[in-house]
Amino acid sequence: MPSLTEKRGLLARDGFHCRFCGIPLVRSETRSLIRTVFPGALRWGSLNSEQHAGFQALWLQYDHLIPHARGGTNEPSNMVVTCAPCNNGRSNLTLEEAGLLDPRLREPRLTHWDGLERFRA
Repeated sequence: MPSLTEKRGLLARDGFHCRFCGIPLVRSETRSLIRTVFPGALRWGSLNSEQHAGFQALWLQYDHLIPHARGGTNEPSNMVVTCAPCNNGRSNLTLEEAGLLDPRLREPRLTHWDGLERFRA
């Protein structure tokens, strides 16, 4: 996994949107804080069926474009911010093997969405 400094750099570059599909995202740390404050509203168990579907889809992850298992590094040039479905759907396939265009060829979707980071304030 990338370091905290690398994660901050990726968020500064990519914002809080998946570089593949563009969906707005929420970091797991923020989701956990919201769950602490509103445990009845945001359930999060160990099984998919025990997780809040909206927050599961909005789960911010860091994806290696050349998969780490295939020699990819944690260099920012090899990583993008992504949602869980896009990250997990590609698994250890290369972009070419998955039939995907390189998301770095498109500008990041930078909007006013802050990943609910304002909740942390």
